[in-house]
Amino acid sequence: MAKTPIELAWIEDLLPEGLWRRKSMFGGFAYYNEQRLFLILFEGDDPRWSGALFPVEKDLQSQALRQQPMLKPHTVLPKWLFLPIQTESFDENIQSILKGIFRPNSIWGSYPKPKTPKNPKKKEEKISTKVDTRKPRMFSDESPAEALKNAKRVCDLKNIGTGTEKAFAKAGITTAQQIIKMGWKKAMKKMVATNPKYRHSIFAYSLIGAMTNKEFSRISDEEKEEARAFTKSLAQPKTKQRIKKNN
Repeated sequence: MAKTPIELAWIEDLLPEGLWRRKSMFGGFAYYNEQRLFLILFEGDDPRWSGALFPVEKDLQSQALRQQPMLKPHTVLPKWLFLPIQTESFDENIQSILKGIFRPNSIWGSYPKPKTPKNPKKKEEKISTKVDTRKPRMFSDESPAEALKNAKRVCDLKNIGTGTEKAFAKAGITTAQQIIKMGWKKAMKKMVATNPKYRHSIFAYSLIGAMTNKEFSRISDEEKEEARAFTKSLAQPKTKQRIKKNN
């Protein structure tokens, strides 16, 4: 992955000098104004992700869409509004949206939720409490191997919620052990065959994390690179025109 945007690098020239910082996010580039996340850029061949995403709080999205009707909620991350790079007048639309982002009392952008402060006293109480070993404690003090062995439902795995569990069921995968046995690549192939929206590196990150019982954001750079390469290999091949031979 490039350290800076290439195709969309010109967008950075539109940002006010000294009022933003950039960091990598999910294979793209996230832009912050102090603590406010206001823009995410994705480059690549996947039309579902290539373009600009604008975080807007849910209760303000209708207002944002009235201001910029060319935007639409993203199909995978609906809390973000999306402007595909194929959009007509993409450049002009980007400039218009960015002007609104840095106005006073702007509705654009999203702030990360504050972390809950740790309570040392509560932690001491937990340590002194006896553990009921008759009931499994999924993903708490278990080793990754034990957690995976004890996982039954698909949503028992890290990074997989009940909504995705239903999608797995449509692909014929109904237990966590099925996914573990077949591995993340085969599981992803089945999911993509059922619904192409799962053909994205973030979903691959989630499956890799599920196989090792860790958050998808904590997988290694090598695993992320493998995930991106595998995701790219699942892209629909372009149909080749058959050339009729002259008799």
